[in-house]
Amino acid sequence: MEMPEPEMRQPSSSSPPSALERAKATTTIFVILRAYGLLDATDRQLISSPFREDKKPSFSIRPDGMVAHDFATGESFDSIGVIMRLLGCSAADAARELIRIAALAPSPTAPRPTQPKKPLRIPAFTVPTVGDLAEIQRVRGWPVFAGLEIATQRGLLHRCTMTDDGVSRPAWAITDSARRSIQVRRMDGQPWAWNKAKAWTLGGSIAGWPIGAADIGDRRLVLFCEGSPDFLAAHTLAWLAKRAATVAVVCVPGATASIHPDALPLFAGKHVRIFEHADAAGSDAGQRWAAQLMEAGATVDGFTFDAPIKDLADLLAATDGESLNCPADVFEGLSKENS
Repeated sequence: MEMPEPEMRQPSSSSPPSALERAKATTTIFVILRAYGLLDATDRQLISSPFREDKKPSFSIRPDGMVAHDFATGESFDSIGVIMRLLGCSAADAARELIRIAALAPSPTAPRPTQPKKPLRIPAFTVPTVGDLAEIQRVRGWPVFAGLEIATQRGLLHRCTMTDDGVSRPAWAITDSARRSIQVRRMDGQPWAWNKAKAWTLGGSIAGWPIGAADIGDRRLVLFCEGSPDFLAAHTLAWLAKRAATVAVVCVPGATASIHPDALPLFAGKHVRIFEHADAAGSDAGQRWAAQLMEAGATVDGFTFDAPIKDLADLLAATDGESLNCPADVFEGLSKENS
C-alpha cells in the first residue's frame, strides 16, 4: 500500500492569520462569557464580576467586547486573560480554549446559507449497553467492539429510538458535544423505510460539520474519515494499535460536503490523516478536505486502500478475530511522536 509523505504547510510572509489570531480578532469577551453560561444574549457592558461574588456590578466590558476592566480590583483583561482567570489555566491552555470557543460560536459574518434551515431536533439519547455495542459489532462483522466503548466514553456514540414511517426502531447515533450534526443508523443495520438509505443525517444538521471535531482537545493526531461506520471503525483500529488515548477521530457524514468553516480552526496545528473511500467520490472529497485543512494550519497526509477493501469499516471486518492482526496499519509512517 502506497503511503504519501506528509505534506507540510510552509510559512510565508503572505500567510493568512493563524487560528489564534483569528480567534482573538473575532471572539469577544461577551461570546466567551456566554460559552460558560455567565451572560445572557445581551451584550451588557456592566455586569457583576464572573470571577467572584459581586453584589454591585463592577465588571465593565468595552463596547467592542475586546477588553474588560474590574473596577473593584483595578485589573484589566483581554480574551485570553478572562479564560485564564475563569479556568485557572496557563496562557497556552487559554489560547487553545479560545480557538475552541471561536470555532463553536456562531460567526456574525457567516453567510446565511451555511446555517441550518430548521433547528436540529436532538433525539432522547441513552448510553449504549454492552448488548447494543455487541449488536453493532455483529452487524458490521467486526472482531471486537473496544472502539465502540471508547466512542461511548467520549460522548460520541449514543443509543436512541427513531420513528421510521410510523414504526419505532432502535438506533445508534453519532454526534459530538457541539450538537451541530447527528447521523443515525438502525441497530439491525437495515435501511430506513422512509428514505431507503442506511444512514440518516437528521434535518437541521450543519452540512460539512466533522463529527468529533468539537472534542479533539489536545490530541495532536486526527483520523479523518467519511461516514459513521468508518468513524467507529477508526476508534477500534486506534485501540488495536494502542493509540486510542492519544488519537482523535472525526468524520464528515458524506463525501459531497466541504468542511464547515466554523470547524477548521479546531484542526490548526494538528496532524490529520485522511482515509479516502476507494471510489471517485471519496478521492474527490479527500483532496477537497486536504486543501481546506492545510489552509487552516494542519499537516495533512492520506491513506488509500487496496482492493477489495474500500474503507476503514471493511479493513476492521477483515481483521483476524483470534490474533487481531489487521491487514494494514492505519498508522504506517507515523511515529508515536505524531500523537
